[in-house]
Amino acid sequence: MSLVSGVPGHAETPPDLASATVEPAVVRVEGDTVYFTGHISDASAKIFADAVASLQRGQVTRLVVSSGGGDTVPGRRIGQWVHDMGVVVEVDKICFSSCANYIFPAARGRVIRADSFVGWHGNERAFEVQASRAGVTLEAHMRPMLQPLLEKSTLQEREGLSRDAYFAKQIGAMRESVAAEGRYYAQLGLADTFAACGVGDVLEKRPGYKDQRGWGFSIADMERLGLAHTSYLGDGPYEASWRFKTYLVALTADECASMLRVESPPGS
Repeated sequence: MSLVSGVPGHAETPPDLASATVEPAVVRVEGDTVYFTGHISDASAKIFADAVASLQRGQVTRLVVSSGGGDTVPGRRIGQWVHDMGVVVEVDKICFSSCANYIFPAARGRVIRADSFVGWHGNERAFEVQASRAGVTLEAHMRPMLQPLLEKSTLQEREGLSRDAYFAKQIGAMRESVAAEGRYYAQLGLADTFAACGVGDVLEKRPGYKDQRGWGFSIADMERLGLAHTSYLGDGPYEASWRFKTYLVALTADECASMLRVESPPGS
């Protein structure tokens, strides 16, 4: 299940970022570089897998990506290839949502081009984080969100299950996906702090919030969160660049970690 909605602005995507929403994505291999431009989906992941199927470790050194995000499982499949091949990820304009959650962290090194940005707005664990902050179980947190879907679902769509049983099945699937995500991060040797901390309305409550779409970190704070060997090719500090300030709220590593220091409610 997808927990992300894609490029910042969604329906109001700026023209210069429109290519990052193309579905399916455009993938090509040129020399030692693989290019991925567009939405992350099952179809995009298959196109990507077909394009790189014949490549061996060492044949390519870079993945240049421009993506507003997309679905979580395909994002992890592409990220797994990045990890296995040991390539550098280079961000062209945007790496947001699923791209930032799974592809960017999987690289052996990371390059952010001038006037480009990497931004987060939550991963698979996001709903569990929000439930913990509210002091309720995941079921109690998700029921209002899934209720419209449950009411619209036909018996056939629910596979003969009652609405309560279908709801329980969806919650079980969510927990399984979160567990799979946890195993993915463990394989990378990372905690998911950078991808989970700013979910909910915590960004909107920060001074200086101006309808940004997610959060980001300075190069130094990304390093502190485990995203080592990251560089920015623009002039001046990365977090002072115009796309960063337009789309992202700047968080420090300490602020991000502190946002996750909440106790989980019983039964969550």
